[in-house]
Amino acid sequence: MKLSALIIGLILGTLSWAVVPLVSDNFEPFDSGIGFLIGQIAMSAGALYFAYSKGIKNIVLYMLGIYAGQNIYAYIFGTSGTRLWAGLLLLTSIALCVFPLIAAIFGKSINVLSNRTKKYNK
Repeated sequence: MKLSALIIGLILGTLSWAVVPLVSDNFEPFDSGIGFLIGQIAMSAGALYFAYSKGIKNIVLYMLGIYAGQNIYAYIFGTSGTRLWAGLLLLTSIALCVFPLIAAIFGKSINVLSNRTKKYNK
């Protein structure tokens, strides 16, 4: 399952950028409220799923996947100006991983609490 976590992360990270021009006149999620929201919801849903139902290694691979997917998409499909700022994007795109990370922490917390409740209710 670990490889699929990485691949799904790559896909959702890429889609978080690819959706922006479809719903706005912008390229970057930072510049589009609705594009940003759609991408964050998609990536957070994946993070919640992997955190709740899979192990820590899957969560880490998923998070690396969304980060890589965002940066790869921006570099390949961006303008020459976007490519010029690719180094800076490696830092700023970390901000786009905050909500998915919060969702992962929430999902893992619910999983742990659920397992403890099941254990004590036996």
